[in-house]
Amino acid sequence: MISNSPVKTDIVLIGGGHAHVHVLKSFAMRPEASVRITLIAHDQETPYSGMVPGLIAGLYRREQAHIDLVRLCAATGARLIHAEATGLDRANKRVLLAGRPPLGYDLVSIDAGIAPDLSGISGTQHGIAVKPIGDLLGKFNAMLARCLEADGPRKIAVVGGGAGGVELLLSMRTRLLAEAAVAGGDARAFSFLLVTDGEILATHNAAVREAFRRVLAERKIALHEHCKVAALTADGIVCENEKIAADVIFLTTNAAPPALLRDTGLATDAKGFLAVTQTLQSVTDPDVFAAGDCVALASPREKAGVFAVRAGPPLAENLRRRARGEASKAWQPQRRHLALISTGERYAVASRGPFKLEGAWLWTLKDYIDRRWMRMYQAFDASKMGKAAKPAQISGGSDDMRCGGCAAKVGPGPLSRALARLAPAPSAPHVLVGLDAPDDAAVVAAPAGKHIVQTVDFFRAFIGDPYLFGKIAANHALNDIFAMGGTPRTAMATAVVPPGPSAKVEEDLFQLIAGARATFDGEGVALIGGHSSEGAELSAGFFVSGEILPEKILRKGGLQPGDALILTRPLGTGILFAAAMRAQAGAPWIEAALEAMAQSNREASQILIAHHASAMTDVSGFGFAGHLGEMLAASGVDADVDFSRLPLYEGALALARAGVYSTLLPENLTLAGLLRGPASDMAKAILFDPQTSGGLLAGVRPGNAEECVAQLRAAGHDRATCVGRVGLSPRDARIGVTNGG
Repeated sequence: MISNSPVKTDIVLIGGGHAHVHVLKSFAMRPEASVRITLIAHDQETPYSGMVPGLIAGLYRREQAHIDLVRLCAATGARLIHAEATGLDRANKRVLLAGRPPLGYDLVSIDAGIAPDLSGISGTQHGIAVKPIGDLLGKFNAMLARCLEADGPRKIAVVGGGAGGVELLLSMRTRLLAEAAVAGGDARAFSFLLVTDGEILATHNAAVREAFRRVLAERKIALHEHCKVAALTADGIVCENEKIAADVIFLTTNAAPPALLRDTGLATDAKGFLAVTQTLQSVTDPDVFAAGDCVALASPREKAGVFAVRAGPPLAENLRRRARGEASKAWQPQRRHLALISTGERYAVASRGPFKLEGAWLWTLKDYIDRRWMRMYQAFDASKMGKAAKPAQISGGSDDMRCGGCAAKVGPGPLSRALARLAPAPSAPHVLVGLDAPDDAAVVAAPAGKHIVQTVDFFRAFIGDPYLFGKIAANHALNDIFAMGGTPRTAMATAVVPPGPSAKVEEDLFQLIAGARATFDGEGVALIGGHSSEGAELSAGFFVSGEILPEKILRKGGLQPGDALILTRPLGTGILFAAAMRAQAGAPWIEAALEAMAQSNREASQILIAHHASAMTDVSGFGFAGHLGEMLAASGVDADVDFSRLPLYEGALALARAGVYSTLLPENLTLAGLLRGPASDMAKAILFDPQTSGGLLAGVRPGNAEECVAQLRAAGHDRATCVGRVGLSPRDARIGVTNGG
């Protein structure tokens, strides 16, 4: 869900931690007028720390222990920026991002977790750092696969005797022995050990420590207490007084602050953690908030997920108050908390102050608490969230009496300032006027001995990230040039931006144009100007001009009987993003689709042309069947398509079966007469699904098809497929669909 309300205050959340997911839901349930929430997250799924040990042990599935940030942001109306935050430019109030321009903020909150503190240990390249926790599952799965090999690792060690290290080792043991048994291996070949520089579970009472010493002994896990690790080697752990053999070493040592806090000028404690007041605001900058493990609380507490969870409500309230210009409220976290520490199986030990209990019933209690908390961010009613409050009036005019025509243009200030913030454009000698300085129009030299090829595209944003939207929209616009065998040279932009204060309009324009420039610069295309206007929704389009040799023009007509039909990219973007707007599309589905949509079709076009493509088009708004129908009509032939061979984005087929489709589908289905013979509603939903930044569809002689597909896949178009053939004799320009009923 993309908010169209005018924005006065941007609240940017860095990191999808436990506190921030509550902030997202809080603002969705009770929106603030003219406040926009943006989440910057390196990962689009965030694990819940309380369930990670159970996930490692095999007691939970991945989806049960992760919060899908794509769905959560869609349901709550927040923008999701999939990027890595690297720091803050507090002077200009911008978040610095890796590989893309910075993002502006009015208020910023940091819940970015921690990094491992490996200082004092040499040879750490021989170990596996557990933090950041989002990377742990991948590291564990890779280790598990190696252990199940005949000559794989057999001695598994964990360095660190806190609750995290103890739970991790016990959980790994449970899972590894179970997997080895299934694979027919000898579980007795594996050994496990725990190394800690003090006592295990040092922050817990003596009874809890004794309980886990007993558990470790029962499971024949070697415990090395008071063993300070000095170095790691390829075959073990070097302590001050002994060397311990180990094949795999996981490190759950002390925590270190995230790198993004460096060079911010914000006050920290002696270890570098962000110092915050009782209102969860930086002691240096009241517009910077923080929660979770990355902070040093005014009343110090251990690094435990429970404090991040409980910081969510006060953090949301104080962000809300700061946005309103009201005084923040102090939060005093409890001094003691109930810790339920699992033994790697359905059994847990409870620890709180001097008290200790244990039993299977405590694991059941822990499981209930964890699942209940996760349901708040997994099983939500999107219809009750993201309902924007009526925005406050923006100075300079009434929102319901805004002018049209040229008076609806965005003033020159925001656009010119946005363009000035971009790096200088690459050299383009063919652009005579319009590249270095603005003028009334651009002047481009006509290519000698070539024709001009031109196209234009325009559509509204389908994702909340304006930079990525600009990048994909530019790719989409280039596809028509590539489909005709041309070389794009220049582009002009048209942008529609929701009305708001000049600084907010400028920021949205900057992000949008910066994304487009990232695409155009990579293709050698000069962005030579543009036009911006106010409108209800963020939208963008590009007029692209290029050159083409007269004898090399490739058109939709030209398919020959017997041609193989090759499709370079999966189908399903219309279905996926219709589902995403309803919070029904999973993060892996959306992430894979966006990655493909941002990929250039230039090389795919060149490969198809090199294999003597007879005709080519790009698959876009009319869907696969609609665009193939155009080719057939222009060529005077028909075709047969094997539905089972159509490459589909993950999730598209399941969503189509569930009746999820784009709002453009009913209009596209007026072309269903193109189909020869029956097809199921599900098949029609796929065949006529409108595509954004879709693939190329071309006819290639049968003898060239196999090699053509192989080259496409080698070039990174790994879903390129031969999906059908042109009929051997001209018929009725219709599409026969097999395996689609």
